[in-house]
Amino acid sequence: MNGSLGKTRRRRSVMAFEMIRLDRTAREPLHQQLYRQIRDELASGNFSGNFFRLPSSRVLAADLGISRLTVRLAFSKLHAEGYLRFRIGSGTFIADPLPETFLSARKPKTGRQIHRPPRISERVRSIPDERTRKEFDLGAPNAGPGISLVPGIPAVDEFPIDIWERLRAQVLAKKGTHLLRHASNRGDADLRKAIAAYLCDFRGARCHPDQIVIVGGRQHAILISTMALLNPGEPAWIEDPGFHQARRVFTFAGAKVIPKPLDHEGIVITRSSQKPLPRVIYITPSHQFPLGMTMSFERRTALLDFAGVHDAFIFEDDFDAEFRFAGPPRPSLQGLDNSGHVIYSGTMSKILYPSLRLGYIVAPEQLVDSLVKVRSTMDQHSPAIDQATLARFITEGFFLSHVRRMRKLYSERRDFFIDEFNKLLGDRFILQIPEAGLNFVAWLKREEDFPIIRRVTLEIGVKPSPLSFFCIQAKLKPAFIFGFAAWTPTQIRESLIRLASALSKAEGI
Repeated sequence: MNGSLGKTRRRRSVMAFEMIRLDRTAREPLHQQLYRQIRDELASGNFSGNFFRLPSSRVLAADLGISRLTVRLAFSKLHAEGYLRFRIGSGTFIADPLPETFLSARKPKTGRQIHRPPRISERVRSIPDERTRKEFDLGAPNAGPGISLVPGIPAVDEFPIDIWERLRAQVLAKKGTHLLRHASNRGDADLRKAIAAYLCDFRGARCHPDQIVIVGGRQHAILISTMALLNPGEPAWIEDPGFHQARRVFTFAGAKVIPKPLDHEGIVITRSSQKPLPRVIYITPSHQFPLGMTMSFERRTALLDFAGVHDAFIFEDDFDAEFRFAGPPRPSLQGLDNSGHVIYSGTMSKILYPSLRLGYIVAPEQLVDSLVKVRSTMDQHSPAIDQATLARFITEGFFLSHVRRMRKLYSERRDFFIDEFNKLLGDRFILQIPEAGLNFVAWLKREEDFPIIRRVTLEIGVKPSPLSFFCIQAKLKPAFIFGFAAWTPTQIRESLIRLASALSKAEGI
């Protein structure tokens, strides 16, 4: 051990008494107050063993503004009672072990413990989700992607970290401490400008930077918009089946969630005369999740007409729009809106990497201030350094380059998955192949196979999501949602072989 490291370790071993307060007006002598407070500090149980050394009498006396004699009297009493040990030339240390009588005197009284469940708010109780603990924690060490084929995970190992870190260093060098202060509650101006240009050029949107609010992702965008537009109990239409997190957020915000069925063109917008009109309609028109259809032009115009007539807002979640593998790209619904009834949202987390937690809202001009007010109440702003880095990543062309590269990679993995799946599991499933997105719906050929397939997938760690998990009222045939984007062809093949083999063994039992 070198000298500097040894000094650091010795400094860290010194026990500090920053909470000691001595009252010179009290009848209790100062040395007795000091003795008692040190003893009580030891009672916390945070200090034991010879590793902890007390400050010298000179240092402690100077810190507390008392004489060294007062400190020595307190130390002597603690030593006499077995709490301290003196080492000549080394200092004063906590005894190991501490006196049993001292510890036992402060043990809590044993008695009958009354265990009551915590009082949880109705808001939390109403959140619809059967997932708990670590089973669905995608960030947990043992619950990461592996080769689980869980839908919705991008290929983060393909992200150009070296480019990102270089741009990050450049923006820090240029803007310095400015990025360490509070940022704009609307979002970085350069980032909003870059996103507006991208959306107009590549998503057919019609917007300018002042319409954009930078948020923490899709769920954050839904929550902010819902809180700004809906009073508790007001209706929100959502797709059924649909993005489960949208349902949770609308419920958390107090909206009355009304599930709407889907057909091959998208959400069905007919309504019963007995049902209230929606205040917000949540849709994923570019790539419906989880069924994968793309909303037709006729359905888009009908939906816009409906919203205009009934003064409802459409929340357009542009889910996986960048990853389209068949047919021409479809422009955003927002670009077709002439009456200011579409709130458009996208996220960078799925395109770049999930922990980035940066997304955006493109709002009608009359709503921007309200959204910003809600956003400011929640958490003020997103990380300024990440926003500035992302702005450079977009404006210098790295974003589009990454999207093109990932589209090609995902297309290759998609084709490979289709071939291997049909070869290994085609006798059990009918694989639905959508035009866009990073997941497949695999319909069971024999509905009675669902329980055994569900059990086997959980046992072997290949965990596609049951389609029923995304349903509210929809009664669909049994199916599973498989992801493919995050895994190499070798990993995909291994996981599908494992699943096919496990199913064959399970049926032979």
